[in-house]
Amino acid sequence: MCIDADSALQRDSLREIVAPVIEDDSVVAVGGLIRPANGIALKDGRIQTYSLPRKLIPAMQVLEYDRSFLSARILLDQFNGNLIISGAFGLFRKDIVIAIGGYDPTTVGEDMELVTRLHVFCRGNEIPYRIRYAPDAICWSQAPETFGGLIRQRRRWHTGLFECMIKHARLFANFRYGTVAMLSYTYFLIYELLSPIIDLFGLLTVLIAFLFNFINVPFMIVFFMIYACFGAVMSLTAFFSRVQTRDLRLTVPDDFRAILLSLFEVSIMRFILAVVRMLALIGYRKHKNVWEKAERTKLNAS
Repeated sequence: MCIDADSALQRDSLREIVAPVIEDDSVVAVGGLIRPANGIALKDGRIQTYSLPRKLIPAMQVLEYDRSFLSARILLDQFNGNLIISGAFGLFRKDIVIAIGGYDPTTVGEDMELVTRLHVFCRGNEIPYRIRYAPDAICWSQAPETFGGLIRQRRRWHTGLFECMIKHARLFANFRYGTVAMLSYTYFLIYELLSPIIDLFGLLTVLIAFLFNFINVPFMIVFFMIYACFGAVMSLTAFFSRVQTRDLRLTVPDDFRAILLSLFEVSIMRFILAVVRMLALIGYRKHKNVWEKAERTKLNAS
């Protein structure tokens, strides 16, 4: 089992992450749910107090994490298609990991690269296997508190994704590797790796259309508001479902903050981070062997 030094497990997390292994002998790896620990207090693995972080950057990440872990990973888990187990909390079958050579020290996205290599190895050698996601195995991890720290983290993530996509390019449109190649690899290639290009190209197209009077401005504004509301509803659904299923309590001000932050995250912060990820692609050679650290605050756990 791997866990980051700046993380803490919930009291029942070990039981939850090992459950898929007990249920199915073919399971070779299980990933847990990562949630930002900013704004919480843990004692003996139990949450004592829970609130949205006071600072904008970590509070926005709370919504972002809940949306990503409660949507894409659950969907990919249905057809054994998860390509990433977060380095913050994961369980692996040791003999298989040793057989494929363990973590690759030449990449900054070693967690995703290892899981992708597990898929390639098991499918290439026709070994029955499953890589699972355990949404109730919760690991509380520190999220960057500053904008600079967030930029360095996301640049490293995108550089690691780029490295993984290049290293395992054999998966692209390769029917031999089944749904992992046809669905998972394609999803991460287009929706994750190339999404900043698509996002920024879309903004540029809208700007040019506006300058040449090719666009209906009232319709554009309404369309963007619908898009922002839809994205906010997805974030809030994931966030509040996590709050309710874990019997956590939020104050009324935190409820309103979550609503406002969800709109900010999907309409503004997303495009700021798209620029960061675009620059990560452009500066790939400069950052490919650099582990960019983000400042951390002390975890409130005992």
